[in-house]
Amino acid sequence: MSFSNRVKDELVRLPLGTEAEIKAELAGLLLSSGNLTIDNRGVGLSWETEGAQVARRLYALLRKIQDDLQIQIRVGDRGQVGSTQRYHFAITPQESLGCLLEELGLVGKNRFPAGRVPFNLIQGERGRRAFLRGYFLGRGSINNPESGYYLEVLCEREEVAKDVQELENRLGLAPGIRNRRKFWLVYLNRVEDILTFLNLAGAHRVLLDVESNRIFKEMRGTVNRKVNWETANLEKTIQAGLKQLEDIRLIAMNIGLNNLSTGLQDIARLRVRYPHLSLKELGERCKPPVGKSGANHRMRRIGRIADEIRREGK
Repeated sequence: MSFSNRVKDELVRLPLGTEAEIKAELAGLLLSSGNLTIDNRGVGLSWETEGAQVARRLYALLRKIQDDLQIQIRVGDRGQVGSTQRYHFAITPQESLGCLLEELGLVGKNRFPAGRVPFNLIQGERGRRAFLRGYFLGRGSINNPESGYYLEVLCEREEVAKDVQELENRLGLAPGIRNRRKFWLVYLNRVEDILTFLNLAGAHRVLLDVESNRIFKEMRGTVNRKVNWETANLEKTIQAGLKQLEDIRLIAMNIGLNNLSTGLQDIARLRVRYPHLSLKELGERCKPPVGKSGANHRMRRIGRIADEIRREGK
């Protein structure tokens, strides 16, 4: 199951809600993917989807709000090998359909399609959330977070896309709009907005999974950065230790360690004996002990003596 279908599968299992929420969700579903037809008999409606769960949701919403509708449902496919089933809804012109579409704000009093988001119908946050849920069920998709955060809904007209954008703005989101061939897309690409959208729509189980994965990825990234940093520091420590051993051997062969001061002799012999220890640890073993800066100062003096021997040997 795709990630989009996981989200939709959770959304269609939500309780239908109040009458106002049912109307708002139904308006979102029908505006996004319904097709209104007009003839001399009035307004008809057709609608189709590949998702059985979404089809059942639409049927439940229609029956809950207008139980006398005469609905024809046909199940078919695209005639291709391996193609998924498609669910076709057809509602011929009838008085109850015209009244319902007018209530939903999808047609005007003249029964011509309005073709806009019915803001008068979806007053308040609960109505806006229900409308967006319905619109997403009809024409929405979301990437699997493993491949990047991106959520979009498709609109057939620019005016509808701008309405959907305004609606999402009212809910605190920051959507963008772009054109793709003959369609308009309202999209979210910030992880915070997508998580908020899932919460507003009611996909709480998926939201928890996404949050858990996001936290895990952030922790893994933090651990990797820390390991990389520690590895780089370890590499620097090893290279510095090898250089110090080389300097000490050069001094021992040319002037002898006994000719160094007591403090330099002490740190030099400790470095040879404990090549893996850090400067801080070497300083703690000196007699008397010195701090990291003191051990570093002694090693720098040894390095300068070795450099002088190299210059003299040229």
